[in-house]
Amino acid sequence: MEKILRKWPRYVIILLLLALLVFMLIPVAWAISMAFDRSVTTFIPNPPRLWPEQPSLFNMQYASTTIPLWRYFGNTLFVTVINTLLSVTSALLCGYAFAKGTFFLKKFWFIFMLTVMMIPFESRMLTLYLQYSGWGMNNTYWPLILGNFAYVYGTFMARNNIMQLPDALREAAFIDGANEYRTFFNIILPLCGPIIATLSILQVIGNWNSFLWPLIVINQKNKYLLSIGVALFNSSENAMYFGPRMAVAVLSSVPLVIMFVFLQKYIVASIALSGIKQ
Repeated sequence: MEKILRKWPRYVIILLLLALLVFMLIPVAWAISMAFDRSVTTFIPNPPRLWPEQPSLFNMQYASTTIPLWRYFGNTLFVTVINTLLSVTSALLCGYAFAKGTFFLKKFWFIFMLTVMMIPFESRMLTLYLQYSGWGMNNTYWPLILGNFAYVYGTFMARNNIMQLPDALREAAFIDGANEYRTFFNIILPLCGPIIATLSILQVIGNWNSFLWPLIVINQKNKYLLSIGVALFNSSENAMYFGPRMAVAVLSSVPLVIMFVFLQKYIVASIALSGIKQ
């Protein structure tokens, strides 16, 4: 495929990519148009309109008065920020230990960790629920937070990333009198910008869209996350109004879009970790 593309003129490839981009953005533009269109109530415009017929914030206001939308935003933001900080930090620390550390049965524990990751969450969901119920943590955010101390996939990615760093950096830090913690925070961590951004995006998306586990452990409506609130709104008697439903969907996706826009350069950029050669 790559050889075929090289034979095509550059402007042809650009036009094809632009056409593909437009094709992908049309549904997004249609959704935004309906979210801000006062005339969209119990019907979907046909043919689709890419600009609101009656521009208005009515759909947003209706959705926010029907359900505590901003409370759900705050709950989700709190859980997402806490879980992202905990999971990314633990993944980097564990990844550094597996990449550069030496301890008993290191390879065994790494393989064991990956094996545990392959067990589906649904198969251990009931056990976790009974465990947290026995601890009196149901209907709190603790069941959503405690499990993020073990971010296995992040540990795997962080280990592979840190393994690429030259050992000379670590050895030079030890010669200068730095201990293991100072070496990690002053030498290793500043070189892990791309992997931190990548893991953060994955965690934010996962926590922001989390549905099944929060639905099981949280029963109070004022503690619902945004994903649960949106689902209940779409299944309520107000679901007949397509405008407010689309407004809620657009609002719930805005934070993810903003985060990706600001962090995309860390994901697509090549990882130039160090200029030191072994």
